[in-house]
Amino acid sequence: MIPLPGAEVIGFVLALVRASAWVVVCPPFSNSSIPAIAKIGVAAGLALVAAPAAAASLPGASTAAFVSALAEQVAIGLAMGFFVQITVAAVSGAGSLIDLFSGLNLPPSIDPLSNEQVPLVGQLYELIAITLLFTSGADLLLVRGFVGSFTTRTVVFGSLRELASAATAQLAGMFAAALEIAAPLIAVLFVAQVLLGLLAKAAPQMNVFVFGFGLQVAVTILGLGLAVTALPSEVTNLVTRTAGVVFGGG
Repeated sequence: MIPLPGAEVIGFVLALVRASAWVVVCPPFSNSSIPAIAKIGVAAGLALVAAPAAAASLPGASTAAFVSALAEQVAIGLAMGFFVQITVAAVSGAGSLIDLFSGLNLPPSIDPLSNEQVPLVGQLYELIAITLLFTSGADLLLVRGFVGSFTTRTVVFGSLRELASAATAQLAGMFAAALEIAAPLIAVLFVAQVLLGLLAKAAPQMNVFVFGFGLQVAVTILGLGLAVTALPSEVTNLVTRTAGVVFGGG
């Protein structure tokens, strides 16, 4: 038999519990398109790396202390995953705002990643955001931040009041970021609506509704092609800011 140090084993178990809770909530690892065995492998790999740091601050020797530590790891993992999930929600929310102002008014479709009803442009933005998380190296930043969270005490480890205040600030920042991402295209669509209104007043005999629908769709598609080019920098900025809040800079 291979002797296993008790402290390292307990540290690995605690790290695995936190990593499992984090992977369940945190994008891009939480996506339903990723197989469960892959998520387990990611959680186990993170736990192996973070086990020495977790073993440095073990709970008491009693069963109650160990169970309490497990519950604490679950809460910390879910909280950190929730903060990161807000980042992707900001991008998806920007797409939903564009859907609202675009005039397409198509019924929401089922997002294959979240299994929820999401407007078409919102779904497109969410898919792009998830892709950018992998291609830009932001996923590695999140992994480094998670491993570093065992040695850095951030807002997640504070009191409930501090955690609630940070969550409220992050949610407010999510809505502000969504509006910031969608604002240029919304402004273009608003100008197009104003021009159509002026055209309806200047030429009442013209069927502006039929003409305006095609113009609105064309402006939306052209604007999306231009707006998507700004998403990589926006996603990078959002992830970096979130990592600074949740992981203390990663």
